[in-house]
This record gives sequence, C-alpha cells and structure tokens, in this order.
Amino acid sequence: MKKAKGEHTSSDSVDRISELPKDILHRIMYFLTQEEAVRTSVLSKPWRYVWCTRPVLSFSDAAFKGNDDEFIRVIDASLKRYYDQKLCVDEFHLRISKGYLKQESYYILEKWIRTLAFLGMKKFRLSNRIEDGVIHYLPPVVFEARSLEDLHVEIRTSSSDDDEKEYERIVFSKHLKKLHVKKVNTEDGVFHKAISSFPFVDIETMSLDSCKGLRNVKITNLRNLKNFSFVTKPSESDCSIEIHPPSLETVKITHGNLRFDRGADFRNLNELYLFGVTSKLDHLSSCKFPSLKELTMYNCYKLKEIKLFIDAPNIVHFRYLGDFIPSVLFATTSSREWCSMIHLCSNSGASSLWFRKLRELLESLSESKIVLVIFENSTNNEGVMQNIVGCEKPVVVERLGFRFYSSSTFSSLLNGAFSICRPKNVGPFHLRIHINIIKCVENILMKRESGNQLDQFSELLFRDLEEVGLEIYDKNRKEWNPTSLSELPNYEEAEYNLIRFALKWR
Repeated sequence: MKKAKGEHTSSDSVDRISELPKDILHRIMYFLTQEEAVRTSVLSKPWRYVWCTRPVLSFSDAAFKGNDDEFIRVIDASLKRYYDQKLCVDEFHLRISKGYLKQESYYILEKWIRTLAFLGMKKFRLSNRIEDGVIHYLPPVVFEARSLEDLHVEIRTSSSDDDEKEYERIVFSKHLKKLHVKKVNTEDGVFHKAISSFPFVDIETMSLDSCKGLRNVKITNLRNLKNFSFVTKPSESDCSIEIHPPSLETVKITHGNLRFDRGADFRNLNELYLFGVTSKLDHLSSCKFPSLKELTMYNCYKLKEIKLFIDAPNIVHFRYLGDFIPSVLFATTSSREWCSMIHLCSNSGASSLWFRKLRELLESLSESKIVLVIFENSTNNEGVMQNIVGCEKPVVVERLGFRFYSSSTFSSLLNGAFSICRPKNVGPFHLRIHINIIKCVENILMKRESGNQLDQFSELLFRDLEEVGLEIYDKNRKEWNPTSLSELPNYEEAEYNLIRFALKWR
C-alpha cells in the first residue's frame, strides 16, 4: 500500500533518530543509566555499539563478584577504547567494596585518573564501602585533573605521615566548582594549605563529611563559594568552623562549633541549617540576614542559655526541634506569609511553667503560621493545668500535633495545650494505630455539646470553641473530607489512613 504524502511510520522515526550525529546520540546516552543505555543496543543496527562510548562511565566491583583481575581489565579496556577513538568522558563513577587500592596497586588508580584527565573528565566520583579496613593510599592526582569541575570522594583513608606528605603536594584543578570529600582523614594544616595554595576563583560548592582529623575549619578566601556543608560525629563536635564569604547562599552544619563574625552581613544567605551545633549562637543576634528564607535549628542545646534575635525580614520557614523551649524573636518581617514548625520533646513532664514558657515562644512567633508538635514521654502531667487557664490570651496555631504519647496522660496534655493556644486543626492521627487517642480527643472536645454541666476548668477552656469537626484524608484526591467517628470502620486504610479534628474558635 502506498503511503500518503507526509505520512511516517514508526520505523521511519527510529531511522531518523539513528541518523543523528554521534555526538548527539552520546548526549542522549548521557541522561540514561548504564542499564538503560545497554538496552538501546537492540533498537537497530546503528544503536548496537553507541552505548559502549557514552560520555558517562560507571563501574562497581560488586558486579564482578570477587574477580579482581576482571574488574581491572574491563576498566583498562574501556578507557583504552575511549582513548583510541579520541572520545570524551564527562563523568566517571568508581565504587569499590573491597580493598583493591592498597600500596601495591596504588598506581592503578593513578593511571586511570591520568587517562581520564586526558579524556576531559569533568565529574569524578570515587567511593568505597569497606567495613573492616581502609584504602591506604589516595593519589593526589585525584584532585588535580585540569578539566575537573565536580569531585566527590567518599572513601575511608588512613592518616599516616606518608599520606600527609602526599596531600601536601595537592594542587586543585582551577576549574573545580564542586568539592565533596567524605571519610578522607587529614589534618588542619594540610587542609588549609591545600585550599590556600590556589585562589579557588571558581569553586561554588564545598562539602566536608566525616573527615577525621579536622579540628579547625577556616574558610575565608573562597570568593565565589555559595554552598557549604560540614558533617562530623557528635564525639568530634568541638571542631571549630569559621566561614565568612559574603557570597554564601546555603550553610549546613551537623555538629561542630560554628563561628560567625559579630555584625556580619550575610547578604546572599537564603538557607541556614544547624543540627547539634555546640556553640551558643549568640553571635547570630548581631548578624544581618536580608535574604534568609529557611532557618532550621535542631538539637542546638546551647540555645538554652541565650535569648536569640534573628534579623531576617524575608524569612519563609523557621524550624526548631529540641527538648527545651528556646527564646527566639524575629525582627519585623516583610514576608506576607511565613511558617514556624516547632517540635518539642517533654521528657520530664509538661508542667504549668513549661506551658507558660511555650506560650511566650508562640507569642513571639505569632506573625507566622505555627505548627506545634509535642513529643511526650512523661507520665507526670496530671493536675497542673488549672494554674495556667485564663492567665493570658491564647495564641492562634495552624496545627497542633502529638507524638509518643500515652492515653493515660493525653487528656491532661491536650488540656494544657488548649490553655495557651487556639489550634485550627488537631492531628493528624493514624486511623488504626491511634483510634483510642481519636476517641479520647473527641470525648474532650465534645463535652461542650453533651448538655452536661461543665466544671469550671472545662468551661474556661472551651468557652471560645464554636465548632468541632472530624475529617479524614483522601490519599487519591489529596484532600480532607468531613466524616464521623461511627463511619471510621468503613474506610479502607489503603485510601484513607489519617484523621484530624477541625476546630472553629470565636
């Protein structure tokens, strides 16, 4: 049958793609995984060997099931093929789960890196998963490939004097924009000498993760540094971290002693994440954060000793988690809407004083939409709430949630929360796991509609409560719908598993 003019079959389309220049086919391959790239070999004859020269190479010794010689031979052959055909390798990923790179095979990695540098490698990722040992030698050439823009080294090394002498000779690629170093043991002097030996005019992202031996990280000369991340173990959290570049946009610190210059103007910083930081952080009160949108403070225990003021007029999200109530005040914000997420652990019991302090925090954040989640482990909450009812005007809260509670103390905990805040929603609760808690909440909230005489405490507590509704979450439609306690057994957990109470206050 003769084809109409302009009509194309699917085979024509395949042929037209196959006829594209090889560099475009390689670009297509760049976005595929190794497995996906191999599958393209069955599309047609022109595609049969395209995957063999894709610009991304990824090797893992796990695929060779202990055959060390075959693992090395395949990599050697692959790199030779690219070299002979004068092809580029944009990315090279090498994962090692065994200790191949001991002293006697040190030269193998060095040889591969030199070949990849010649092939124009821009991104290199080296990682190992050795549980009972280390890779004893990491050639400095790993850091030096001239074309390198993105380096990710996740590898456990030893820290012998010979290693330190090798690292002292490192000269980083002048095109390097991203540096991620994990589990590479080094010393302060070697690290600072390495980063100061070159002006680093291009580097934009630096991540130091679990690098044992670092005790003082001082980064002041990286003029284009935008993203900085530091992670260490709690046992090594005394490491001092000084960062001052005004170009910074994100700073993420997990454990460590963070130091900012007093009065510093972080004009470009839009995200600050602090987890387990050991410094008081009082110097933050004198700094300016005109662009800060995200502030996260988790388990920063020295906050307990200070009153913190944050000058961040464009804040969008503030997140706090800890086992004490901090004193935090934000400058007047220009954001139309911003949110505060407060997660508090009350391990020793939520007393009247505890709730009074909590109300002070909520009041200081009242310009934001507040989500309050209380983690409660104590069983000592009975009979302390009457002392705080009616003292001050409760604060409006978008959502009030609870975790790790026991049904025996939950009633007292909920009453205490209602004494200081007016939540629009309470929950969510899991439909099956928390059914007893759901019944408990309904019993408390429905007192006002029971027609029975309320005690003085309950009357004060619920005098502003106008309406209570039970809602269930539809996972398919991603919306909350009205329901009732009697209807809950009829819902399928696969489609509906979350319950909340919607409250309307006068």
